[in-house]
Amino acid sequence: MFARMKTPLVCMLAMLYPLSAMACDNKVDDPVSVVQAQVDAYNAHDVAKFASCYADDVSIIDLSGKRPDILGAAALKQAYSFLETKPKEFRVEIVQRVVNGPVVVDQEQLFGLPPDKGQPKALAIYEVRDGKIQKAWFPPRD
Repeated sequence: MFARMKTPLVCMLAMLYPLSAMACDNKVDDPVSVVQAQVDAYNAHDVAKFASCYADDVSIIDLSGKRPDILGAAALKQAYSFLETKPKEFRVEIVQRVVNGPVVVDQEQLFGLPPDKGQPKALAIYEVRDGKIQKAWFPPRD
């Protein structure tokens, strides 16, 4: 009896458990799932899970030139360690997402900043290969 029920039960559980929750640590290759998993980890302020979505040799480039490039997993963890001290209200929401093969482009809106900072929007471009974000670019907002 359980043998017949096992497959439908597994299918039902899989539908309840989003792919983004399985991404990064479990090597889900779908670019959207990988990018969404890092957004979810960012919003949970989980730096280890966030970093697990990126390749060891990741490069993150701020195209405005206002921030230094982040090169490698260690630099990524250090650069995003601030998340651990932010209040839970600090988060990003995806306003719009465009996908073209391994490239995911998100328009993001930031929430939980002090009132004088507002709720800025930013563009993020991610290149996902082999289940990890290899490169990310952040164009200038101004």
